[in-house]
Amino acid sequence: MSGWYTVAKWEFLRSGMKFSRRAVFAILFTLLLLAAVSYAVSFTGMNLDQKIYSVFSASPQLNSIIEGDERFYVLNDDGHDPDITIVEDRAYLSGTKKSVAAADALEKVFIDHRETVLSSYNDINNSHPVWVTIHDLDRPESFQVLGGATQQAGQVSDAENENADVAGDYNGNPAAAKRTSQIVSPEELEDLDNSGSKTLFERQTIATPSNFTPPIPFTAILYSFLFIFPIYFVSQFYSSSIMEERTNRRCELLLMAPLRSRDIVLGKSIPYVLVAMVLLSVISLYIERPSDIHELRTSLAMIGVIFPVLLLFFSLSFIAAIFSRSFKELTFSMVFFSVIVSGYVFFPAMFANVHAVSSISPMTLMVNLIEEGNISFGKYVFSTLPFYLVALSIYGFGTAIFREEDLFSQKTITEKAIDCMELFLAVPLGSVFTLSIVSIPFVYMAQLMLIVMLFNLPLPYSIIVMIILAALVEEIAKSIGIYTIMKRGLKSVNLKTAGMLALLSGGGFFFGEKLVSVITLAPIASSAFGSVMTMGTLLLIPLLLHVTTTMITSLGVYFTGPRYYVFFLVVATGVHTIYNTYLLRGLLFG
Repeated sequence: MSGWYTVAKWEFLRSGMKFSRRAVFAILFTLLLLAAVSYAVSFTGMNLDQKIYSVFSASPQLNSIIEGDERFYVLNDDGHDPDITIVEDRAYLSGTKKSVAAADALEKVFIDHRETVLSSYNDINNSHPVWVTIHDLDRPESFQVLGGATQQAGQVSDAENENADVAGDYNGNPAAAKRTSQIVSPEELEDLDNSGSKTLFERQTIATPSNFTPPIPFTAILYSFLFIFPIYFVSQFYSSSIMEERTNRRCELLLMAPLRSRDIVLGKSIPYVLVAMVLLSVISLYIERPSDIHELRTSLAMIGVIFPVLLLFFSLSFIAAIFSRSFKELTFSMVFFSVIVSGYVFFPAMFANVHAVSSISPMTLMVNLIEEGNISFGKYVFSTLPFYLVALSIYGFGTAIFREEDLFSQKTITEKAIDCMELFLAVPLGSVFTLSIVSIPFVYMAQLMLIVMLFNLPLPYSIIVMIILAALVEEIAKSIGIYTIMKRGLKSVNLKTAGMLALLSGGGFFFGEKLVSVITLAPIASSAFGSVMTMGTLLLIPLLLHVTTTMITSLGVYFTGPRYYVFFLVVATGVHTIYNTYLLRGLLFG
């Protein structure tokens, strides 16, 4: 039997034993009782807003209409200070905020009643002379530069022409309006009748002016929350389990067993991943409610979209549990990572179908799946590949330091991070060249996070800040391996060696950067932020830049020592920023 399977079975049973039989019975009994009460309440017709507004009216006909809405109750006399008093054809408010809300609700009651009366006639098209047919139009994308600017101008022009054609059919031309009028079909009538029972995420396709309701904004946030919440919940148990074994030193027994570190990590992770996947599968089936093979594929695609997000959350929970020295630090780390990743996932999804930057978030793909039932493979790769690569890299680094020297020591986060770099450089294929390539997914995702944070700032300030921070992230990734070698004394370093390390690190970063750009950056390559990340199609000059800036840090640390690393890192970032600013001068100052 495989070692990871044994550890996974033990972890699953151990997690279950955290709750006593009495606690499990109490939880199950509470859930069953809650379900039974909810089921019983659903038949009683009880509601939170039942009879919250009082109305006095002397008209029996009006009273019957008002009492049809459960929010109102009619008083027999006006001695009880009602919210609304109706005298003949006038309504008088009591002057409170509640009475104002009651007036809005009462207006809606009479509108609904009028719709019901008009719809009861057989000649529905004459009783409703005005219909609203709802079409969702694609908003032309802005923020385009270079080649994308021409395309944007064409899109805007086409949209304006289309709107002008629509307006021209009706303005001052009754004959054209008559020609475009349509007889409502039975299918459309059925859609109108069901408009009041639509779920939160369903959209209207036809309506009368009085019952037209605009779509709820930011439905992507609601989708995201439904899928992210179980991941939050399970990842807390996952990180707490690892931290508990560290503090109680029970993990020491596993390290003494004839098991490899990757088997231990895999075994401790799989039970929580499976539990989270079951919860996410239930949510996807509930949202899609598949009735045929196509809808079932959509549900499976939803799971495929959310899986890399789950991996990233769990990898961050895993590394946070190893880096933290106490449960207090673990709580802080989990909150920090949750906020960062949540912003990355939630904020771009708010601009789904509005801006190309929304493709950064996998939740945008989730919205497209729910609304359209399909997504392109290219967008899937662009949105999820950073999650896969970063999660696997974090798990790799975390597994490397899953040893007694790091699990049961009080080393700082910086020291443990350098331990990760040292162990990577110690393997046969490890070098600053490969380390720079491995760091590309982290740089890539960090820069995408910067786009998320800076997207809403006005131009050109957002681009300037993006240029500076993107350069800083790249310089850290290129120089961290060289810093580790010199600080830990992994090899004898002279002037020639320092220069060779800079050449290898800069060349490796350039190679990985161009590879990632070609594979994944197509969706935002024409946007301003995409230009900052790719710097166009130049080859030789960016290579010289990466080598030169890395050389500044490498030689600076060689001559002055590791303690001045931050200073030379800032100098290299400044040189990198000047180059990027010059390259984008037309966008910034044009």
